[in-house]
Amino acid sequence: METSRAKKLCRIVGFACLIAFAVDFLVVVFPINFAEASWRLGTLQQIGDRSIVALFGLALLIYGVEQRKLLRSLSLLCFTIGIAFLLFCVVVAQDSLALRRQAVDRISAQSSQLSSRIQAIQGDSNAAARVTPERLEQATQQLTTRTETAKQSANNSILKSGFLSIGNLAVAGVSLLILGRYGLYFLKH
Repeated sequence: METSRAKKLCRIVGFACLIAFAVDFLVVVFPINFAEASWRLGTLQQIGDRSIVALFGLALLIYGVEQRKLLRSLSLLCFTIGIAFLLFCVVVAQDSLALRRQAVDRISAQSSQLSSRIQAIQGDSNAAARVTPERLEQATQQLTTRTETAKQSANNSILKSGFLSIGNLAVAGVSLLILGRYGLYFLKH
């Protein structure tokens, strides 16, 4: 009697978790823009952040389900989602590296534009009378320092968020594969 009630509770909470994950997934994914790396990365990061809800819901359902056919379907769903999450890790890694390169290139281009302006001021006799060589040297040093700081910051933030997303997706993916295997094991025993 007590086990039957526990299984019913697990089914209710499991379905609620899966419905919540599905709603979150649809809200996060739309509008779809597969061609843009920043969209893919942002979307997959949010899915990775919410992946524990799907894992928890599927685990509760596998425990709470008593029909063999449904248990098999849930187990196969775990395998499917687990493999998808592991494939998403590759996409997140590629997009993180691509966006990091874009950010560094954009910072370098802006730095080059400012360097060109400083050089133009140095070559302009009217501006040279108003700006001392020391001030121009100081501006060049500040530009170099700020450029390196901005590049380092872009590297750190993009790579850090990429690693976090890969970690979430990988852990959830492997866990779902194990959960799917666990569900199929119960079918045989």
